[in-house]
Order: sequence, then C-alpha cells, then structure tokens
Amino acid sequence: MAQPYLSIVIPAYNEERRLVRAIPAIAAFVAPKGPFEIVVVDDGSRDGTAHITEELTKTHPQVRLISYKPNQGKGNAVRVGMLAAEGRYVLFTDADQSTPITELDKLLVKLERDGCDIAIASRRVPGAEVVLAQSWLRALASRVFWMAVRTLALRGVADTQCGFKCMRREVAQKVFPQVTTNTPIFDVEMLILAARAGYRVVEVPVRWVHDLDTRIPYNFRRAWQTWRELMRILWRHKVHWPVRVKG
Repeated sequence: MAQPYLSIVIPAYNEERRLVRAIPAIAAFVAPKGPFEIVVVDDGSRDGTAHITEELTKTHPQVRLISYKPNQGKGNAVRVGMLAAEGRYVLFTDADQSTPITELDKLLVKLERDGCDIAIASRRVPGAEVVLAQSWLRALASRVFWMAVRTLALRGVADTQCGFKCMRREVAQKVFPQVTTNTPIFDVEMLILAARAGYRVVEVPVRWVHDLDTRIPYNFRRAWQTWRELMRILWRHKVHWPVRVKG
C-alpha cells in the first residue's frame, strides 16, 4: 500500500460526542488532498469513545483506532499516535477543533513550499484570530506559563500550547520517542528536542475558538503540577538556559 499523504492524529479522552462531528468534517476537508488516515488514540476513556470510533470506520475506512487503559494523559496519547502515523505529513489536532481543520493548509504550505520541518499553529502572532477567548483566569495562567517557558526553556516561540501542529513524518519519528512527559505540556518538551536537533520550526497564525467544555480544567493544584513537570523536563534534558528555536 502506498504511503498516505497525510495522517491526522486525534488524542481522545471521553470524546464520543465531539468525534461524531469532528471526524466526518476532517475527512471531507482532507480527502481532496490525497490518501490520508485519521488515527484516533483513545486514552483510557470511560465513555463510548472507542465504540463510536469503531462505528465511524464503517463509513470512513481511513479511520484507525488505537485504544488502551488506563488513562495515561494527553502527552502519551499524542506520542502513541504520532509514532503510529504513516503519512508523509503528520498533524495532531484536538477533537474539539478549537483550531478548525480548515486552517491546515496554512501549515502544509510551510512544510511543502518553504521547506520547514515543523509548522505550529499560534494564537499569539500577528494575523491570528481568537474568536472566543479563554476566561481571565485561564488567560492569566497561560501568560504566566508562557513567561516561565520563555525565561527557562524556549525562545522564539510565542505559543507552545496550541493543539494543532504538523510536521514531516521523519521528524515525528525522530523527536517523539524522546518525549517523556504524558502531561499537556508535552509540546514544550517536543519543541526543545526539535530545536536541539536543528529542525526548522515556524509559527503560523490561525483562527481559534476556545471550547468551554474543555477536558483540561484549570486549578491551583494543576498549576503546581505543571510547574513541577516543567522543572522535571528541564532537568531531564539538561536545559540550563533557554533553547532557541530555529525559524
């Protein structure tokens, strides 16, 4: 079988309602681009995520399900999906489609035409359109986290956490085996590894809509856990000063 042009990885935890809408929309948009696959990684869901995905394969044979228990965290789900993906280009995107799949072309052109290795969606660069913003508390926490990342871990990236990133398959196969965190800040670790490997990373302004039904609630306990995990990542990779991303 020929290699798919594109793989779309969707980490999923209790996403039965969203997947019913997201998968047909994604499939309809990417079908004209060539052979593709949609890899849904069921991260130990407690609802019917796996069942719904299996049902969707009957009408969308490009869908592939990877399912395991117990829940391991978003970082693990993305890592599993990215390493299993077979497409020439690999995108991971959230089931809520806060960044709509229609923004994909903006990333692909950076890989295909401009020769970049990784293209990441951004809500913080000129040209981005935030239709519905986060609550003030989430926005504040996000700002504080970004400042910590910029000061301690990474320079040259304005938005590490937008869940819409595309890269060449060979890049994913090189970087993701080294990603150790299972938490939602796996993006930071992935970008540190990519920068150190010399990969060219570009931020792309996108349209973004905050989903009020988020699967990652914010509270002070989570903030403390995130801070500790960031410190662990820096220690694990011996980051003594911020790594600069090559744009």
